[in-house]
Amino acid sequence: MNYYKFFILIIIFFLCLDVNSQTQEVFPFGTAPSGADAAYKEWSPWSNPASISQSDQAMIKIGYENRYFTKELSDEYLGFVIPTPYFNIGGSYNFFGFTDYYEMMAALTIGKKFGRIAIGIEFDYFNMYLASEKNYHHAFTAQIGIQADVSKRLTLGASIFNPVFSKIKFEDTPRHLPVTMHLGADYEVINNLNLLFQLGYTLGNTIDWAFGVEYEVMKFLTVRTGIRGINYVIPQIGIGINFADFQFNLNVESDFRIGTILLSSLSYKF
Repeated sequence: MNYYKFFILIIIFFLCLDVNSQTQEVFPFGTAPSGADAAYKEWSPWSNPASISQSDQAMIKIGYENRYFTKELSDEYLGFVIPTPYFNIGGSYNFFGFTDYYEMMAALTIGKKFGRIAIGIEFDYFNMYLASEKNYHHAFTAQIGIQADVSKRLTLGASIFNPVFSKIKFEDTPRHLPVTMHLGADYEVINNLNLLFQLGYTLGNTIDWAFGVEYEVMKFLTVRTGIRGINYVIPQIGIGINFADFQFNLNVESDFRIGTILLSSLSYKF
């Protein structure tokens, strides 16, 4: 292994040092500003699964998340939504890593809306490969979510990841996947201006939080900004561009520990 790959592995080690405390390092972020997606109604892979119930059109979405301008620390994901008369169904796939270490996730999501309440459940498959062990490690788990329109302008949301306490076995040593709960609110202050709040807790470990602002300047342009934190604050800015049935989103975060994180996605509704 050359020094460059060794350096990448060291970064991954610190990012995943406590997989029980930071699910936001495990999952790629979606469109919601600063990842405040508990009450955000636009679905993205691995966001609150209840948001899939809000889609009234079929959609396919691809995303790319680059951490610190390093190819080996990038997430690539693909997701789709298909509305049906009975429920909405979607699928997701995500890949993170490189030859000596990578993580792969796949999910099937089902959601349905009952009046003002939307519910969803996501079935997840997690696979990890370590070249040092020349072995694959995998686990099955789930995520459950709910969103409720309290009023015309206020939506509340909640989700829990890994309620079944799944774990991965490393050389006969089990390692639990994080059990994480999020509560959030999406409040439309005035037309097209939304404030998003989110508070999260990882069982037996840390509290994380996020605050975001989203404003639709024109039909084809949306601007976003926000901050999130666990032990320190990470600011974010972003834009969304709509053209016909296409939507392009780009968010940029500044992590003072190492550098810049780019989060982009392209979706098509039909």
